Amino acid sequence: MSEGPAHQPNAAPLPLAWRFWVVVLLVGVGAGVAGGLLTLLLHAVQDVAYGYRGESFQLGVEQAPAWRRVVVLALAGLVGGLGWWWLRGPVGRRLGRARGVAAAVWDPEGRMGLTRTLLDGVLQIVVVALGASLGREGAPREVAAALASRLAELTGLSAEERRVLIACGAGAGLAAVYDVPFGGGLFTLEVLLGTLALPVAVPAVVTSVLGAVTAWLFLGDTPVYAAGAPPVSAPVVVFAVVTAPVVALAGVGFVRLVAWSRRRVPTGWRLPVATTVVFAALGALAIPLPALLGNGKGPAQTVLDGGGTLPVLVALALLKPLATAASLRSGANGGLFTPTLATGALLGAVLGRFATLLGAGAPAGAYALVGAAAFLAAAQQAPLSTVVLLLELTHVGTGLLVPIALAAVLAVLVARFVEPWSTTTAGLEGPSVTAPGPPVPSSSGRRRWRRARGRRPAPPPHRPARG
Repeated sequence: MSEGPAHQPNAAPLPLAWRFWVVVLLVGVGAGVAGGLLTLLLHAVQDVAYGYRGESFQLGVEQAPAWRRVVVLALAGLVGGLGWWWLRGPVGRRLGRARGVAAAVWDPEGRMGLTRTLLDGVLQIVVVALGASLGREGAPREVAAALASRLAELTGLSAEERRVLIACGAGAGLAAVYDVPFGGGLFTLEVLLGTLALPVAVPAVVTSVLGAVTAWLFLGDTPVYAAGAPPVSAPVVVFAVVTAPVVALAGVGFVRLVAWSRRRVPTGWRLPVATTVVFAALGALAIPLPALLGNGKGPAQTVLDGGGTLPVLVALALLKPLATAASLRSGANGGLFTPTLATGALLGAVLGRFATLLGAGAPAGAYALVGAAAFLAAAQQAPLSTVVLLLELTHVGTGLLVPIALAAVLAVLVARFVEPWSTTTAGLEGPSVTAPGPPVPSSSGRRRWRRARGRRPAPPPHRPARG
């Protein structure tokens, strides 16, 4: 006799409180508005800083004089350092609690200050627009998560529901800024909550879809990366199997580099000094390597098109993660998604050049996508969301689904054997951050869910439990 739904671990009823679902809808729309407006601000600052119109950021940086790259990056460090010094000081702390999304989700209280997070998000966008080697998705993710926290408090939802909504807001912010409605939902579930249970899967997908659709009003509906749709071929599959473990180890190295960068960042007057010096140095490096600036979209698109000389690709693959780590170490805030993806694509392109020399015939962009899948999955410890995100970002279709999925799964298996942390959780250890297991909205739904499983939920695999 087959088991009924009551024995399925994913069959817990959805929470029926109307307040929860009203907040879900508001968070989704709010994430789309935040993502759209912050992206428009990013483009406006980029145009003014580098003096170009209607072109890509990388082309605008390449056409700008060498001195302008140094001056603009030094200005970014000064403005960002002074702003974060103020936000992290006594006056800024009175505006509310400032913390990252992961820390808020893993804290049993699950709270984020809206005003302070909003100011921090605007500052992040300005600094990224000026050329910092950080991702633009960090700001809309945090702003949408803080909005979810505030709305949950105003409507009197429980701490578990608030934590779920914070994670949903973060995923919706990612979905809005990169037009990845289902990838954003999977990011919420796999990376932030560590569960695919129905009570959190539905609100995660709803908020992400709403966020992406709302952002269309500001940004349109176009893929972030232009890539062809090559059919699957044996050389690409073999390439994925052979190179995924190597790229995964590089992803583990990046995770540890991020963890080191987040510890003991400068405080007080040392913060603006450190950001100005580090960013000015990055501007100097951008004189011979302009693609080093920005979140990494430019070099990723270059390798997807099959462009770039091997020496330049090697240099960017080595320097891009170092530039991102140096930015974090100086005290700057920002996202890591796009720099991580770009580093993986560059590594895949470099290894693909050697595979071509050995007689493997396949489009260069296919090798770059496989490298991006392996590196991103290992760094995030999230194979499912990585595959869906890459498919949505590139609209590459299902032709490369098999090698991308193989690379992502093999990379995560290798990465978990070596390193339990991810870029999302690296450096977040502390007494205020515990691992209570995936939150499930509504106390009654949580009890039913636990009875169905017959045990207390385990923490996500990328977040080790504490003894």
